[in-house]
Amino acid sequence: MSEPQDEAIDILKSVLDAFFIGKVDLKNALRRCSHVCQILSWNGQLTWLQNELSGYPKGVELPWYRRSIEGSTKWLIAGGIETVLESVIEDRHRTEEEPVTHAEMDVWVGIDWILSAAQAGYTEYTGRKSSKYIRLSQKRVETREANVYGKHVFQTLLTNIENLVFNFASNSYSTLRYGDALQDLWQAYRAKVEECLATLGFTGHLDTVRNGLKSKNPQDWRAAMWSCRDILHDLATYLWRDKRETYEYLPGRGKDGKLGVTEKDHVNRLGAYLHQKGAVGKTGAYLRAEMERIYHSISTLNELYNRAHSEVALFDVRTAAIGMYTILGEIVARTDMEPVTEYRTPSTSEAAEQ
Repeated sequence: MSEPQDEAIDILKSVLDAFFIGKVDLKNALRRCSHVCQILSWNGQLTWLQNELSGYPKGVELPWYRRSIEGSTKWLIAGGIETVLESVIEDRHRTEEEPVTHAEMDVWVGIDWILSAAQAGYTEYTGRKSSKYIRLSQKRVETREANVYGKHVFQTLLTNIENLVFNFASNSYSTLRYGDALQDLWQAYRAKVEECLATLGFTGHLDTVRNGLKSKNPQDWRAAMWSCRDILHDLATYLWRDKRETYEYLPGRGKDGKLGVTEKDHVNRLGAYLHQKGAVGKTGAYLRAEMERIYHSISTLNELYNRAHSEVALFDVRTAAIGMYTILGEIVARTDMEPVTEYRTPSTSEAAEQ
């Protein structure tokens, strides 16, 4: 492996670690991923990352998540604070409400501006002026028309960018870390996984994934992507049947700082299952981290494509499938695939990973 690859892997790992502990600095993550693209000469991805950092030049096509950001058009008082307060008090006693006019904007600017707007919103004056009579002070005041965008719309925009950066870092890390071994890994895991899961009634999901990977139809790719996630959901439900809300032998964000294993905690359930079956210590921690990374990547891709109403990319489907088979292959290879109905103290001395 070359020195640039080693450096890139370390950088991407640090980006992913920040995401996992919930302390990601988005601007810093964009810069780190940009550096990875620089040293590996990934020019296509580099352009996207630099545009997110510094803004998109006019004439290029904006990504879907930056287009048609929704706001509303309002008439704002141009006087001092006392005049504004008088207007607000009077408006609260009005019986008629002015109809809301919707506004839209495309966001071309860089990440610094978006981060600021996510804190305070953004107001853009149109140049139109009018006047308004305030009965409390018996005077007319100047008003100016403005398009007002709440901070929540920019927070949503940041979330979309964060998801895309995570997905880039996760997929790039997998490609660089495992390299040519991915193909051998894929074939080995597929054989083990498909033989085992067919006996558990998962044949329909597996067929959808296989057919999607062979198809040229984007609708089949989308179905395959969803099936990758659904298999993980259904397997977690099948393997983990203990009714308690937390797993007390691993730390997490559940009650009393324990690992949450409710019906919605699919990855946690699979991690707890592996732990009960003997995957403890550093090995268990590594497997749980990999499961979280892969599952988050698959879920993020599904959500982004669904929200954008856009066609799924075959490359992303292949990445999701490889990730799914990786998780399932480890579970099949390391456990007896017998469900945990009531968890107990792990039999090994390494069990307590508090």
